[in-house]
Amino acid sequence: MKIDNRNKLLFIGIVVLLFASYYLAINKTVLLRNESKRLDTQVEQFKDIPNKLAILSQKDVHYDSILGKMDLVDTSIQNNLLRTINQEASKNNIKVMDFNQPHLYEMGENSLYTYSFNLNGNYTDILKVIHTIEQKGNFGEIVHIDFQKKKNYRSNKYNLGATVFVQQVK
Repeated sequence: MKIDNRNKLLFIGIVVLLFASYYLAINKTVLLRNESKRLDTQVEQFKDIPNKLAILSQKDVHYDSILGKMDLVDTSIQNNLLRTINQEASKNNIKVMDFNQPHLYEMGENSLYTYSFNLNGNYTDILKVIHTIEQKGNFGEIVHIDFQKKKNYRSNKYNLGATVFVQQVK
């Protein structure tokens, strides 16, 4: 064989050895290194889990306390609203004269529920009941209050009545 042929065979042999060594040793090392990096990032994420659980449990306690303050039960909003109105009315010496079915208005994807009810009693006590309804529960917003002074001809006394509209967007 000539020197040129030997050099060509030597060059081809070196190239074949490089490919063989890459596929037999280096490729596995690179794959193991990448997997090691991926596992290290997972270990770092798992180290944070106790902190995240502690934060989530604190949030759970906080949200439970907020729901406890709102005093909501797993019934409908209408029942919760009526129960809250009755509780506050009995505390403030107010009479609930009327509680109507909610009016539903479809507006695209949203639905507007308007609850209306009538209260009779003292002006400041009616305002206390309305304030509690607005602040205590998640019933929506008070959109209208209509106060009317009416005379009772039997007792010859005046009564103050209020018609209240509470609107909720769902």
